[in-house]
Amino acid sequence: MPQRGGKAANRRDRQRRAQERRNKQRLAAQPKPLGSAVSDAVEAAAAERVEAAPPRPSPRAQPSPRAGRADPRFAVSGPSRLTERAAAEYHYVLRDLRNIGVLVVVLAALLGGAVVAFSALKIGPG
Repeated sequence: MPQRGGKAANRRDRQRRAQERRNKQRLAAQPKPLGSAVSDAVEAAAAERVEAAPPRPSPRAQPSPRAGRADPRFAVSGPSRLTERAAAEYHYVLRDLRNIGVLVVVLAALLGGAVVAFSALKIGPG
């Protein structure tokens, strides 16, 4: 089953397929040696190796060279852990949560100010 990925995974996959096409074209463009069945078998084996891409390692097995250490704030207990890649890919979620927290604090301050103002002005029930 293919792995799901984001823009970067799709881009890498397109680049890999383009590289495979270039390799096939290069092999097809090479002059065929006149001669034996051995050279034909060698060319066929080389073409098979180009077509059969090696299995890609899992992101957990080899971290990206650009990725830094895992941010301990994202670690959760149990089998479900956010990887470095996920933390880097969803950096905007942390920013959005921080913005929501700031908005909650501002609204709570406004509500507290309104309660104090209405109490001081003796507006409302009571």
